[in-house]
Amino acid sequence: MARQSARAVTPGVLRQCEGVLAQEAQGQTVLLRLEDGGYYALDEVGAAVWELCDGQRSLNEIVAALCAEFDAPADTVRADVIEFIRDLRRERLLAVDPA
Repeated sequence: MARQSARAVTPGVLRQCEGVLAQEAQGQTVLLRLEDGGYYALDEVGAAVWELCDGQRSLNEIVAALCAEFDAPADTVRADVIEFIRDLRRERLLAVDPA
């Protein structure tokens, strides 16, 4: 079931939207949407997901990289990443391109 919802969220590769600046400050990464000044603060894991959304990786590849980096169970990581990706897409910070 999680795979079906993952496909609905991310059928291709994830990429950062144009017009979004990322800046690290005091242990957090802050994303700034230039068109309207909206911003979004990321913790360490969120920043890692953001960096992996480079237009080359699928959800599965991002989850695998995070599992290796943070030594966490794949099911937990997948669920958290899907929720986070939905948030970033809703905020117009992240896009999905066809694979």
